[in-house]
Amino acid sequence: MKHLAYLVVCFLMSVGVWSCGQGEEGEPGLPGEAGQPGDPGQPGDPGLDGAPCWDLNSNGTCDPESEDVDGDGTCAPADCAGSDGEKGEDGEDGAPGENGDPGKNGDPGQDGNPGGDGISCWDADENGECDLGVEDVNGDGVCTVADCASLSNATCLSASCHGNPELKKIIVNSKGAKEEIPLYVSAEKFSGTTHGGLLCASCHTDINAAGGAHGPVDKTYGGWARFSDKQAVEKIDANDLLRTRNYYTAAARSCDTCHTGQSAFKYSGHATIFKMRMAHIDDELTAIATQEEGKATTIGENYEVGNCNRCHGSCATCHFKSKITRANASPQPLTDFWDKLQTSGKADGFDDKMSEFAMDWTTNVESHEFLNKEWFSTPEATGLCEACHTGYNKPASNAYYWVDEDAGTWAKVKATPVKRHPQATELAISGSKTLSPATGGENATHAAFTCADCHGTASQDLGASGDIHGLPGLPYAWQANGDVQCSSCHGDYAHKNALVDSHLTGGFAKGTKVTCIGCHTYGLARDFEISTTGNSSSHETFLDPISGEVVPVVWKNGHAIPWYSHNWQTFVPGAGKTDPAGDCFRKCHYNGNLVGAGF
Repeated sequence: MKHLAYLVVCFLMSVGVWSCGQGEEGEPGLPGEAGQPGDPGQPGDPGLDGAPCWDLNSNGTCDPESEDVDGDGTCAPADCAGSDGEKGEDGEDGAPGENGDPGKNGDPGQDGNPGGDGISCWDADENGECDLGVEDVNGDGVCTVADCASLSNATCLSASCHGNPELKKIIVNSKGAKEEIPLYVSAEKFSGTTHGGLLCASCHTDINAAGGAHGPVDKTYGGWARFSDKQAVEKIDANDLLRTRNYYTAAARSCDTCHTGQSAFKYSGHATIFKMRMAHIDDELTAIATQEEGKATTIGENYEVGNCNRCHGSCATCHFKSKITRANASPQPLTDFWDKLQTSGKADGFDDKMSEFAMDWTTNVESHEFLNKEWFSTPEATGLCEACHTGYNKPASNAYYWVDEDAGTWAKVKATPVKRHPQATELAISGSKTLSPATGGENATHAAFTCADCHGTASQDLGASGDIHGLPGLPYAWQANGDVQCSSCHGDYAHKNALVDSHLTGGFAKGTKVTCIGCHTYGLARDFEISTTGNSSSHETFLDPISGEVVPVVWKNGHAIPWYSHNWQTFVPGAGKTDPAGDCFRKCHYNGNLVGAGF
């Protein structure tokens, strides 16, 4: 059957219908779909390890002589380093980085010893002697600062210099506000002042160039309380950018060239900031107080350049006449708020700036008027002292102190917080129960004194022996080192009760001495609270860690410190130390007192 089919096909082809021979090749067909991937092949054998970089001959062995380059006994990557290449060119400087945060203030350094005396300006050969033929320039027989000046006042005060009424300096303070410093000095007005017979260059010792030409001079920041703007510097060098009018120059530092008897002033509490520089936060007491109070409590205050040093200054601060203004211009006196502030720390209508003052020295440039000894004996002088010595008391608060810091012994006392320096305010209320019904007194005699009646020799009729120019500039015991003592006027006063005199001499078993103000100070925390509420949990006195004596105590920046109050009253002992109505009981002889007094 198969063969028959073949024959039929061949026959058909032979008649032109099909052909059994091979035809022409046809076009390729379309690709078929891809098949499934095959299985992965088996991994090859691992390659041989590469030769270490130090293996120069690739023998796999450390050849120390040729391959241990650094000679440490082994072949390691350290032996592979090639020789240093040539230094490449420096790249371009990157952009400046942002300023970092200011570092913390370091601990205050110890005060240095006072420097030795300088060479007198007239001592041309610096031999310490007056050579009349050479150094006595004006021929008056002595060598003084008058022989140093090479400038006449006619030159300094000429129309082309400080005699020009339009001469002034314009500064831009840190807030962007413009402030004016007049530089015109009237020759006529100056000639009529205390120093009118002196040469300008006798005081302005930094301006003594031939012909009077001079550029900017060095300035010391501060000296005029809260006048003008702050500038965070100690000294303003000649080329520094001036941002404040609160400064003084060499003229204010040269006074002791003539006033040699007041040379101690430069080391006094008013002229220096020694005590301020020592100011710091006591970290140990802060930790103790924080634990005791149950909240963050800081003890102390760090010295801050530009803030602390703006007040204490030079001779000129007191003697160069200035215009004194209160930051809050209200005419209402601070005494109107005294009792309310000590009750709650607040009072309607009160502004803290009522106790802030500024001293504008630029108003006196034209005349250069100086305030002398006689002026300080007048009541007007008290207004000058008040520019700094004004303040107020606040409600009692815990203050901390070291009884013996080396031994780690501390104590706390609830005492009056004193804001700023309220001595002038204390003195005013000491003679008036109207100004302060709670703590005012009847000591009209002391209240009528000027400051110089005690702290100077301006008022001779009172026998004043104090000298504010020599007030110590470092921590001290007032009874031993203060410029004036109660005994300066009262002498060896004999109290009616001999036991009272024993307090002054330490004539008791413990030998503890009580200062005059330890008894006679009035109006601090305990007195105030008893006067207003009938009882008190506060203290008026403690044992001064410096002197060991009984003195008044107050709160200052968390510290308990001795306080020389200016509110003194006659002491009324009553029936003795056990009499609750008497001052003995009220002041010291109560349960829980800090001075070891019996009760």
